[in-house]
Amino acid sequence: MTTGRARAVRATVPRELSCMISVDGRDYCIDPVGGLADALGKKWTLPLIGVLGNRDVNRFGELLRSLEGIGSKALADRLRDLQALGLVSRRVFAEVPPRVEYRLTTRGSAFRRALVPLLAWAAGDETA
Repeated sequence: MTTGRARAVRATVPRELSCMISVDGRDYCIDPVGGLADALGKKWTLPLIGVLGNRDVNRFGELLRSLEGIGSKALADRLRDLQALGLVSRRVFAEVPPRVEYRLTTRGSAFRRALVPLLAWAAGDETA
């Protein structure tokens, strides 16, 4: 039975097509870790990475207040995505009420630093 709605089909892209950047004789894949491009393309992901790096430890409520306009479900989803990619760590404390802290992992901090030249370029600041 057909409902009349189009169904999205996700095709697997051959590796040679996903490795589209060649610089100085070296090829770079757009998404070598799988899922990174999908996660980064979602609303709130990049601002969240920025905010997470501004403090060593972040509580959920602090993040919610820091990202004006984000909902708690979207924040939880983005944190879960970043955690699955190894960019964010989550620590739960056995307290009443429960306390949960989020922080960038070493990999997440390195990724955040890697964004700076791109952000500087987008802002027209060629000195960064």
